[in-house]
Amino acid sequence: MKILALNFNQKGLGTWRRSFYFSRELARAGHNVTLMTVSRTSRFHRSAFFKRDWIGESREARGAGPWVRVVEGPACGYRFLPGWGSGPLDIWQRVREILDGDVDAVLGFEHHPNVSWPVYLTRRWRQFAFFSDWCDWFGGNSNHFRGWRVAHRIDSYLEEKIRKHADGVSVTSRLLFDRAISIGIPRRKVVQIPEGAATDYIVPLSRAEARLSLNMPGDVPMLFAVRNGDMCREVRIFGEVSRHVPRAVLVMVGSPSRPAMELASRLGLGTRIISTGWVDDKDYPVYLACADVCFCPLEDSLNDRARWPAKILDYLSAGRATVTNAVGEAGDLFREREVGVLAGSSDEEFASEIADLLRDSDRRQFLGESARRVMVEEWDWGVRRPQIITLLAS
Repeated sequence: MKILALNFNQKGLGTWRRSFYFSRELARAGHNVTLMTVSRTSRFHRSAFFKRDWIGESREARGAGPWVRVVEGPACGYRFLPGWGSGPLDIWQRVREILDGDVDAVLGFEHHPNVSWPVYLTRRWRQFAFFSDWCDWFGGNSNHFRGWRVAHRIDSYLEEKIRKHADGVSVTSRLLFDRAISIGIPRRKVVQIPEGAATDYIVPLSRAEARLSLNMPGDVPMLFAVRNGDMCREVRIFGEVSRHVPRAVLVMVGSPSRPAMELASRLGLGTRIISTGWVDDKDYPVYLACADVCFCPLEDSLNDRARWPAKILDYLSAGRATVTNAVGEAGDLFREREVGVLAGSSDEEFASEIADLLRDSDRRQFLGESARRVMVEEWDWGVRRPQIITLLAS
């Protein structure tokens, strides 16, 4: 089957991860897959290449696969509309890909203009099956459009409308499964496919060697958190941890957050927080390996109950002791398997669990080894392949 996958955001960001691994598993199953995304470097030109691993690209699909053909569309106008994914050149090239490519199926990740408009504009002229992946509930809690309620209602309507045009819908969580049923999508068309673990990319590495290679302090308790919102809660939790473990250091990976760093300065924590900024993909597993404890606080909101924070699976794949909250699908995993620690909802309760782990190296090692084993055996993207194939048969 010839499949065109449409990712709404830029390569390397957000749903790019889910769309790439979906596409790779479909290619592994024998399908011819092209994945279209948005360039992070070019505003007016597109580029095409082949990809089989998270790291690396190739001009030709030579050697053992599975190979995915990737097309990066021009980024001009990508952020023109609230919610993004609105670049006119990118949208037009996706329309052309469908009209000229003789595709059997289109797989759309989310509902944004560069995913839904090419489908709406071509389906009358081309006969193809359309499948929609729903992994964030933007209308539930994610998008606020700076308080403009009318824009939020319009976006919510468009988010759900595209699912009703799909031959099959995949969702990451039970909450989105129930939402899909509630808006009239037949149960037989909905498949729950949780996020997967990239265990071939994220692997356990030596903590000492990782810190040495990145010039990180080698003899201090180190916490690790990937950018999640404005990161202010992470800073507050770290402040509480510091009361119990005064020598602890926090490493924050991802685009710097000014509110978080201003809060850290007010709390007197600025010198003990390392904000790395965006890190290269090949260095990301090395940064993870530096950590004694990774953490990801979640809020009991529609947003966090609907989504599957992939960063948590990265922490577990790296074999690092991890702390989060008992919210949504992540809470279910931590309750059912010994992969990490679930903390109470307050910053103090969360910090107390982290401090306890920092004091107990044997428990950290046990949780890390157990987490890695569970990720490989139960959460690797290869384990998701039968579910992904089931979506195309829905």
